[in-house]
Amino acid sequence: PSNYKAFSKGLEQLLNEGAVQQLRERGDTGGGVPILAAVGPLQFEVTVSRLKSEYGVEASLERLSYQHARWALAGWEAVDKAAADGKLLSVNKLEDAYGRPV
Repeated sequence: PSNYKAFSKGLEQLLNEGAVQQLRERGDTGGGVPILAAVGPLQFEVTVSRLKSEYGVEASLERLSYQHARWALAGWEAVDKAAADGKLLSVNKLEDAYGRPV
């Protein structure tokens, strides 16, 4: 429990600094496993290193099979329609901190 508090505090700080971005499964209000997104692998290394050095938390990352993420600028309605039409194959539909589809 105390490690979770330190992890949450550290991750929140790193998110606020823009070191990484947090994505979540659509509709997840915070209880699920966070999915981190970054421009490159160095940002992930920095995140894990800072969690350990500044917050005393040992963290490990699991790489997802996805390599690219992009915002669906047309919104959730367009994403849902494309999914219903069978146009989204091997796509993980996530949302960013503002609820926008990624």
